[in-house]
Amino acid sequence: MRKSFLPLFLFFVFAANAQPSETVDLRWKITDTLTYKTVMKDKKVEQEKASEEVDTLAEKANAFFKALQAQNVNLNYKTRLFPDKNNNIDIEMLLCTAEADTTLNIFSATAAMNGNVVLRGKISREGELLSFYYKSAQNNLISVLFVLPAKPVKVGDTWPLQVDMINMDSGFIADSLSKKNEVLFEKIVERNGDKLAVLKYDIEEYVSGDFGNGIMNMFNGKNNNQIYMKISHQATGLFSIEKGMWMEYDGKMEIDTNFSMLGMGGKTQTEFKLVPE
Repeated sequence: MRKSFLPLFLFFVFAANAQPSETVDLRWKITDTLTYKTVMKDKKVEQEKASEEVDTLAEKANAFFKALQAQNVNLNYKTRLFPDKNNNIDIEMLLCTAEADTTLNIFSATAAMNGNVVLRGKISREGELLSFYYKSAQNNLISVLFVLPAKPVKVGDTWPLQVDMINMDSGFIADSLSKKNEVLFEKIVERNGDKLAVLKYDIEEYVSGDFGNGIMNMFNGKNNNQIYMKISHQATGLFSIEKGMWMEYDGKMEIDTNFSMLGMGGKTQTEFKLVPE
C-alpha cells in the first residue's frame, strides 16, 4: 500500500511544479476604441507639525494649495485606447464634465483648452512605450497604467518599467539614494471562464541630500535636516489573456517629502483605478 502511494504523491508534486512554467503573451488586443472609467484621486495625508518648527512662507502658502487640491478631489476621468494608422495604440485620458456643471477651476479650465485631454501617450501592442517625446511625468503614468512586458512571460517572472519618478535639477547634491522597480507576474486566476494574469507592481524611489543653492535649502523648514523625497507605487492588475485588456487595475502612488517649496511638501497619496466601460 505504501509503495503505490509514493508514485501518486510524486505525480501531484510534478503537476503542481509544471503548471507555472507555461508562458503567455500579454498583448493589447484592440480593434476599436476601448474606454475605461478612470479614478485618479489625490489625498493629502495630514502630518503632525513639530513643536519647534516655525512657519515659513512655504507653509503659509500651504493653505492655498490645500484649497486648490480640494477642488480636484471629485473630478471624473475616462481613458480611451484606440489603434492608430500604424497599428500602435494611442491613449487619451479625458476630464469628464457634465453639461449642467458651469463651475470651472484652474485645472478644468486648462483641460478645456486642450479638448479636456489631461494625458496622452502611445504604446505598441507588444507593450513598448513609444511616446518618448512627452514629459517624463506623463510617460511615468502611461508606463505604470498601460505598458506590458514586450516578450512572453510565465508565472514568477519579474521585469522593470521605464520610469523615473523623482526629477531633481543639477543644483541638488544627493547623499543617499535607493530604487526598486519591479512588476511581478504573480499567478493566473479564472473568472467567469476568462483567464486573468495577476500582475503586482512594486516601485519605490528615494533620494536625500542638499541643494548647493542656500535659498533652495530654505524650503525644508527650520530644522536643518537634509531634503528628502520618496515616491512609491503599489498596484494590482488583472489582465485578460484572451481579450487583451485590463479587467481591473487598482493602485496607489505616494509622495513623501520635506521639500515644501510653495507649500506642497508633506505626504500625498493618489488612488488609481481602471474599470472597463
